[in-house]
Amino acid sequence: MTESQAGFMPDLSLISLDAFKHDLRTGRLLPSRRPLLDRIDEHFAALERAGIHDLAAAQSALGSAGRLKALAAKTGLSEDYLKLLRREINSVLPTPVVFRDVPNMPDELLVRLDDIGIADTAALFPHVRDPARRKTFAVESGLPDEDVLWLAKLVDVSRIKWTGPKLARLIVDTEFDTVEKLANAEPAAALAAFKRAKAENKAYDGPLGIDDIESWIGQIIRRMPKVVAF
Repeated sequence: MTESQAGFMPDLSLISLDAFKHDLRTGRLLPSRRPLLDRIDEHFAALERAGIHDLAAAQSALGSAGRLKALAAKTGLSEDYLKLLRREINSVLPTPVVFRDVPNMPDELLVRLDDIGIADTAALFPHVRDPARRKTFAVESGLPDEDVLWLAKLVDVSRIKWTGPKLARLIVDTEFDTVEKLANAEPAAALAAFKRAKAENKAYDGPLGIDDIESWIGQIIRRMPKVVAF
């Protein structure tokens, strides 16, 4: 794992298979992933017997077609089930947001980031994860302190599951512009803020519903480690 990824990416070795099973049961799964719940105790027990006790081990065992096939033979689980499991485990890891994909990014900010070789939120993360690093980065990059702080917030919220460039932009356009603020937000208040930002800035065109916001905040955001200090 690179310096950029350390901290930005969750440590899968710290997520036990049992904890992941609980999250699958209590969370909102995509319809295509719901077969993971079928006979889940039996299936996860088979993985445990194969020596897989955390998500890092599972990701490694599922990391190639050959290894997946070998695990299917060892556990008796179908390859289709293991492919679904691999997709769900991979979804735990945030996809870095490319700055050029973020709506309404100021051109001068993009040019400066390009000049110093920083293309996405994972690459920027180690430079903005706490006030001292942000101060150093502002001096080294020539960016104003307020721009560096705004970028830090974008980096922070980009770690949230299912958050791409448009949703990240929507979040930082509200008063709930960090993981910690969202974790402490009432879902109805967050939804109202999102709708206002959506109408004002036209950066996000996806649907927004209270059930999804409640699940997203309660089951994902409130469980996230706070790794960017403000």
